[in-house]
Amino acid sequence: MLNAPSSESLIALLPILLPVLLGTAGWGTIKLVRFLAIHPQRFIGIKPYLGWQGYFFTNKNRYIDLWSRGVLEKLGGLQQIFELIGPEKVVTHQLNYLRPQIDGILDQIMSEKNAVLWENLPILIKNRFYARAHRLLPRIIDDIVEELGDGLPRILTYEHLLNFAEKQQPGTLLKLYNILSRKTFNSMGRFCAWMGFILGCIQLVIVTLTGADSLWFYVLWSAFSVFFFFWVCQHWIEYPYKPITLGRWKIRSPYAKFRLAQDQELASLLAGTVLSPRNLFGTLLYEGNTRHTHTIIKKQLSVLVEDVNIRTFVQLTLGPIGYVELKSALTDKLTNAIITPLLDEQFNNQRSQIIAVFIRDRLNTISDSTFYTALKNILTPLAIVAGIGGFWIGAAAGFLQWLLLYF
Repeated sequence: MLNAPSSESLIALLPILLPVLLGTAGWGTIKLVRFLAIHPQRFIGIKPYLGWQGYFFTNKNRYIDLWSRGVLEKLGGLQQIFELIGPEKVVTHQLNYLRPQIDGILDQIMSEKNAVLWENLPILIKNRFYARAHRLLPRIIDDIVEELGDGLPRILTYEHLLNFAEKQQPGTLLKLYNILSRKTFNSMGRFCAWMGFILGCIQLVIVTLTGADSLWFYVLWSAFSVFFFFWVCQHWIEYPYKPITLGRWKIRSPYAKFRLAQDQELASLLAGTVLSPRNLFGTLLYEGNTRHTHTIIKKQLSVLVEDVNIRTFVQLTLGPIGYVELKSALTDKLTNAIITPLLDEQFNNQRSQIIAVFIRDRLNTISDSTFYTALKNILTPLAIVAGIGGFWIGAAAGFLQWLLLYF
């Protein structure tokens, strides 16, 4: 029968908890910093100074600017992404959707403007209108897509794409932030735990040799140890900045070791959200230089009612102002119809897979230093919080050490 351990043996094991407590304090500091970086999403407290909001949400626009210039622009120009989406695929997909719909769209527009007139219009004139629309539609869609592609750099930027993606799918920017930082914080947490454990062992040796029993020794040792953990981690995660080869071995930074997995996550997220056909064309229509986009669409669609007979008929029945209003209504309706097929999930998934492969390949060509800069923009602003939080967490751990040993 096993005997329960005596109280003396349990007390003898208490000093072993010193390193464990200090290691836990180091790990807890990193977890606290990451939590405060993204929580809460809305300001809690009394504005402007008494309270807290997650640093990421306070500085979301800053990160959009930094990621646009520091990461996305490194992938290449937007025209490259546009070519990967496949303008010809876009045209074909839109035509497959619009051809069966075009008659109904024209009926709806004309009925809204003058339902009685449209219902009593001779079928011959209606058919002429329909036939002209069907004949010109492929050229119109092709010209719109081509002109938008040519003018892409003037119409929108990566910042526009990030902003629109966040509006359409709230949480996209937070996912991007998490991908760029999650593995880093996890590695830093493990490193701080080991660093705290080692310093706790050194502390235990000092206590054993000197017999130090002052509360201030435990509190200050732990507090100042954990205070510097985050600063040490910021440099440790990137060191060495370039791989060092020693014979058969290659020494790489902790960040470089998991960057491949991070790149795959990043490519999948960007291809499915920010750089997807849905987001790119949606941004063209509603977020970027929308006036330029709508001018292009309006110019191309206007040929539908530019036929001499149709224009004369519309102006005689609806008047010059009615003719202008008809062209405007037709443009608005067909603009919405153009974007609708690009929302199709299957189409987006197919094109996003191609874009994801391209992004992964491009990410492989980007040096670690580029991502070290992006990482620095995430970690550096949190250093003050980490220092203050680490000091008090360390102090609390030191107080617990002293209590366990002497009470």
